[in-house]
Amino acid sequence: MMSKHLAWLLLFEVSAILPLVLVIYWVQTYLKGFKWEENNPSKFNYHPLFMIIGFVFVMGHSVITFRILPLSHRKKKYIHATLNLLALVCVIIGLTAVFQNHAENGYPPLYSLHSWIGICTFSVLLLQALAGLSVFQDLVDGARTEVRRTYKPYHIAAGTFIVTMATATMISGLQEKYGFVNPGRYGAHAMVILFLGVCIMVWAGTIIFILHSGLEKNSDEDENHYDGIRDEDETNETNGQDLDKY
Repeated sequence: MMSKHLAWLLLFEVSAILPLVLVIYWVQTYLKGFKWEENNPSKFNYHPLFMIIGFVFVMGHSVITFRILPLSHRKKKYIHATLNLLALVCVIIGLTAVFQNHAENGYPPLYSLHSWIGICTFSVLLLQALAGLSVFQDLVDGARTEVRRTYKPYHIAAGTFIVTMATATMISGLQEKYGFVNPGRYGAHAMVILFLGVCIMVWAGTIIFILHSGLEKNSDEDENHYDGIRDEDETNETNGQDLDKY
């Protein structure tokens, strides 16, 4: 079982790191690098960078936390929440870069299918983070076992939906940007975009498999606790059912 976890973790790490390396190479080689300066078109380049960091690297690790890490449930919960909030920050920086770039260069905002899908993805991610904090981080009084058990399948489904939407957003954005800077051409630049898109698809597929294949790594503490609540409080309600998985 350990080898199975390690194999999927290795595949995930490769698929999460490669897009980050490729987007930096792409920007430095074909898009004149990164410069956060007023009226400088290179400000836009922070947009794909922080979207890849936020969605692929940070959010990706957040999503697989409960399936891969051999830690207590409480520790995994805090890691999951922290990474999700960090992903939100990265996405907000990426959105700031593109909105400022469009305003400074006279481009209309939200004019493409890519931008509409992106805003929907960000909105669902924000709502998912707020709902998760409210239900699972005890921000709402009374959000205990029954509420968490009821909400958990929707939370997981929403996470899968966000991964799918983020994949569509990033791939459509790559295609759109390539069409602007290199219309009608095919060469090394196109190969970078194609390989980057394939890496993102592999990343998404790996996450979805890890989430829904039953692959899970629990610590001994998880067998006796659910969210810091002693098993004895849950036994009467669940007749011994295992509730320590979220």
